[in-house]
Order: sequence, then structure tokens, then C-alpha cells
Amino acid sequence: MAGRLLSNLGLRSRARSPVYQDLPDFGVRDSQEHTPAQKGLVSLLAYRFMKSARWSILVLVVVIGLAYLSTGHISSAATVFPAWGMKSEAIDSSKLHKLNVPVYKDPAGGNRRLRIFMPADTPHINLCKSILSAVGLGYPLPMLLNWKGEFNRPEWHFAGSHIAKLESLLAVIEALLAGADDGADVSEDDLAILVDAYDIWFQLPPSVLIQRFHDLNKQADDRVREQWRSLVPQGVADFPVPPPRQSIIVTTAKDCEPGSESGSNPHYEHWPQSPMPADMYGNDTDKLLNIWDPARKYRRIRPRCVNSGMIMGTMGALRDSLQRAKQKIEAVALSGRQLWSDQALYAEVIGDQELWREWMRSLASTWDGSAASHIPGNMSSEVRSVANAALQGARFEYGIGLDYNFTTIPATCSSEEDGYFVKLNDARDVAKQSTKAGVPGDPRVSGIPHELIKSVSHSDVLKEVAWGYVPLYTDFFFGVTPVGIHHNAYVDGLKSWRLKHWWDLTWFYPRLRELVTAHLEALERDDEPRPLVELDEGGHKAAYFAPLADRRAKKVTVFEPADKSRPARFEPIHWDGVCQKGSTPWYDELFDDDEGPLQVHDKSRHR
Repeated sequence: MAGRLLSNLGLRSRARSPVYQDLPDFGVRDSQEHTPAQKGLVSLLAYRFMKSARWSILVLVVVIGLAYLSTGHISSAATVFPAWGMKSEAIDSSKLHKLNVPVYKDPAGGNRRLRIFMPADTPHINLCKSILSAVGLGYPLPMLLNWKGEFNRPEWHFAGSHIAKLESLLAVIEALLAGADDGADVSEDDLAILVDAYDIWFQLPPSVLIQRFHDLNKQADDRVREQWRSLVPQGVADFPVPPPRQSIIVTTAKDCEPGSESGSNPHYEHWPQSPMPADMYGNDTDKLLNIWDPARKYRRIRPRCVNSGMIMGTMGALRDSLQRAKQKIEAVALSGRQLWSDQALYAEVIGDQELWREWMRSLASTWDGSAASHIPGNMSSEVRSVANAALQGARFEYGIGLDYNFTTIPATCSSEEDGYFVKLNDARDVAKQSTKAGVPGDPRVSGIPHELIKSVSHSDVLKEVAWGYVPLYTDFFFGVTPVGIHHNAYVDGLKSWRLKHWWDLTWFYPRLRELVTAHLEALERDDEPRPLVELDEGGHKAAYFAPLADRRAKKVTVFEPADKSRPARFEPIHWDGVCQKGSTPWYDELFDDDEGPLQVHDKSRHR
């Protein structure tokens, strides 16, 4: 029976015409490859079946395609394969100059403000910890957004509060910038920080954060500029579209979630790889661990996607990018759908930017000094879509980049055991904790961050801190002490446990009342406000200050958006209104010093 079956399938030996596989040099590359005849009867049957069936499948596809063309359901092959119907196009310098790209200003220095925003809608001890960790280190008093849920979309249910995070930030930035014409202390060059309100602690002063913001932007600008220059042939005039400059930083995640199921599509496959060392986690770098844990399986991945725990940028750049996000929100709302992730939504804005940059790089690589070749057939459909919209005047470049280095306020999800509190000058403990975390090779932590060494503190009370001898949370793989900690390590209940039990591990905990009081009193005491930090910016001095409103209120403020009857308002809120929830007095839990409520003495000089 087996013989008859083989005969029917044509597997008995018979004369046949030579084909290209039989030519002498074919397959020399892999002379050890076994033929199907060596793999047994089942393999022989499968091999012959597939070899016979492939032509039948191809013919069937062609017949169906011709049938659809003849019926008019498909007008041409270009309908199925869009790039087939598109010819390459020369884009000259005049068209490139008309593209909607940011206008970059040369550094000019000057005085600027730093503002902190937190989306929060209810008092809580964890909100209080976030706020007072900032105030104790000399940061400006935060402004609360969406406190009464004004930006929630009820029809979007729980998702509405997530999207409100971005919509409320846009509203407050627009309201503040609108006051610039009336002499308010605000400009598009001011820095704004949006941080999650209930699970972030600051641990280093604002001078460090601002310096790192500028350093990260410079590193990104250098990478992109070198990449673009390398694409243009030598001896050819410069490509008319300047390399992007970074002015917004978003914290990173190791897992690229959520994806399109959130209603937004970040197109992460088009994003650049991390610039961090390819072996930073050893041989398993960028490999998913084969474990059930939904977070820890990403532990060895270099972060290159978005975590929206912190977004930081200039007021003007943030306004523009958030307006783009709002356009997407409104388009989705009109279609009757929902978005449920602010993280994925802002990542989609970045994804569009990366698609645009990919198109720009393809043009730069064909630039001959007068024109570039726009070749749709060489692009993915996503890049083609962005390119077509850009040629019609749409803007996609917003100067957004990522904190690949974990230097600002990195997420601890998927890095649950990568960091802990150490005294940076205690080399023995640093080595011990690095080994415990699993860092390959020698410890990567090298003492006090240079920003602390070269920084002249604006705060008298912080000048006394011996930074090398206080416990600071440090990531041992990155070898960095971040400005803050984002407690989003949710597995095994770590988030809530650490928010409660790690509080007394922070360096400022024993002195928090003193630090908070000193900074609040200084707002009124000083005749002239001191800068948070002074930096050299292209040969010009740039100085950052807290907003003038801090000196008047000395309290957290709540942003109340404009409505039909009144303009936007900024209302102070008492500490009890921010911190008190439950029966335990918030100050007992926060300070744990038996000294009662927070008292800020009026040491103002009556002027």
C-alpha cells in the first residue's frame, strides 16, 4: 500500500529535466544540508505535497485577483499594493522649506521660571508625601490639576481621568501663557514638569533636575545631528530641513505598553533603539525572561518606550505637543470611540514624530544639493501617510525625547530589584548592593553626582547636606542616582508597601519638617529671590526661579479652568485640604515627630 501511495504522489524515481537546484554551484553555501529524502517517509510526503501545492495556491491567488479587477471591486493592483501606483517624486528645496517644522532660536540666556504640576482629585497621605518631598528640597510649590474632575469625560468612565491628565496640563499652560501679555512672570521658555501625584518622591534638589534636563537635550541633539549629517553625501550643500532639537523629555518604560488596544497607536517598531550599552544587563540584555511575572520578565530590556510618570519641557514646546494630542482626542470623540491611556496617547504623538523623522532621513540620504527623492515604494504605509500629510502642511516634529539614562524620575516597574538606598561614599555597601541586584562586572556607581558637586545651592538649609553620606535611592545597573523615585512597581503589592515602608529610608525623612519650614519661610524672608540654578547657555547666563506666586501664597494652588462666567483661577488650598484623609492626623504620619501641625512662622520684612 505504501508503494502505491508513493507511486500516486510521484515519489518513485523517474527521469526529469534539470532545474536550477541541480546546477553545480547551487547550495554550496550549506553543503551539510540534508535533503528531504533523508528525513523519512512523513517528511517526504509533506515535502512533495507543499512543492506541488504552491503553484496551485499562486494560480488561485492570481485568478481571484483578476476576478476582482474585472468586477470593479478593485480598480487596480495599486489598490491592493498602494506603493505600486506611486511614482517617485523630486522634492526641491522650496518644498522642503515649506514643511511645517519648529523655528529654533539661538540660546540667549535670561531669567526663567520652573513650575510643577500634579494631576490630583482627592486628598491623600501619598499626595502629601509627593508634594512635601518636593517642597523640602526647594522645588516650587506644585499646582494641582483636575482637582474637581473638571476635565474628566463622564462618558469615558475611568478612562476620562487618564486623558484629563494631558488636557488639564494644556489648559493651565495656555492660561498661564495668556497672562504673559499682562506682565505675568511667564514665558514660553519657562520649564514645566508634570509628575504623577500619588507615587513619586523627589530626593535631589531642582538644580540637579534642571541641569540634567539640559544635558539630556544636548546629548539627544548631538546624536540626531550626527545621524542627519552622515546621511548627506560629502561635498553636497546642507539639507534644507535642520536636525530636530529636543525640548521635551519623557520618562521611559521597558515594556512598550499599552499598544493599539488603548485606542492609540505609538508605532513603537519605528522608534530608535536605546543608546545605552548593548550589554548593560549582560548576555540577556534586551531578552524577555522566561517567567510568568508580567513585569519582571522585562527586567533585562533597555528602556526605549514611554512611561508618562514625568513629562518635562519648555512651556511653548509642551503647549504645541499637547495641542496635537488634543486634536487626536477630539477626532476619536467625534467617531464615538474612547481613549483610555494618556501614556499611549502621548506616545502616539511621539510615534508620529518618529515616522516623520524616518521620512526626513530617507530624503536626506537622496539629497543632491537641489532636490531629494520621495520614493513611496521604499516606505511603510505609516511613513507614507505621515509624509503625505506633511506635504499638505501638517506638523509632526515636536522636539520630544526620552530619558534613556534613568536620570530624572524613572519608573521602578520592571526594575523592582535594580535599585536601593545607599550612601554613595560607602564603596563597600555600593558593591554589596550592586552584586545583590545582579549587576555584571564591577560596580557602576561612582560617587556623588557631578551636578551636586558643581552646583551652588540656592538654599541655605541644603548647603549643610553631605550628599555622599546620606541614603539615596540609586539604580545599580545605570549607575545613577535619579532625581526622584516613581513607585509604580505594582507586582506582589510592592507599590503600596514601598509607599508606606520606604518613606523612613529617605535621607530627608528625619529632617523633613525643618526642611519644609525653612523653604516656606524663605519665600517671604528674602528681599531678592534666589535662583534655583544658574547655567551657561551658549555663552549666556540662564537663571531659573520659582514663580512669584509662591512668595505670595506659600501654599499649594489648585487650577480652576475658565468657564462661561469667569476666567481661569489659581486658588490656594490649605495643607489639610491636600493631605488629610482618614482619622490619623497627616502630620503625625508624615513627620512622625510628635510636634503637631505644620507651623510656618511669618518672618517677612514689612516692606
